[in-house]
Amino acid sequence: MKDMMKFKRTDPEIAQAVLQKLENHKWYLTQEVVPLALFGSRLSDKEKQDIAAKLHATVKPDSFRRGKPMFPQVTAKTTLADLVGPESHLLLDTLGIEYDWLLQPVATWPRSDDYSKALEYVSNVKVVNDIAERGVKMMTDFANIITTDSQQKQYLLQTVEYNRERFDSFKK
Repeated sequence: MKDMMKFKRTDPEIAQAVLQKLENHKWYLTQEVVPLALFGSRLSDKEKQDIAAKLHATVKPDSFRRGKPMFPQVTAKTTLADLVGPESHLLLDTLGIEYDWLLQPVATWPRSDDYSKALEYVSNVKVVNDIAERGVKMMTDFANIITTDSQQKQYLLQTVEYNRERFDSFKK
């Protein structure tokens, strides 16, 4: 995003179109998702340490919000650490992970059992980032629960399509 904001000076129209597209993917930058960056290989140790320090210093809420996440305002100067907030505790809290390793140098994190447990979990998360992919995945899971017979699946799909045509307002 930062590069695209700079590119606005060169070609404002293209930059704006790209920024608008990126706007649709802001959920990658929500408080709940930012801690996943601690386990990635693309961030520097300094960036990871900044995220860890901010997470450790942020008070954990008594309970976590449900529903649509709050999408952050991002500028050219926004860092991932800036996006850490109370909801960032969700991942580690859900996994029952202690926070002590966050205070250690990044190079020592792999020696922590809690870090290793979280890394294993994060490494096995399946990312589905496209609406169509999510729809196909949901339909596949749903169809396999209802029936494994291919003729019944065809009938189910035809019934769904028929009802979509009849009830136009339910397409979204």
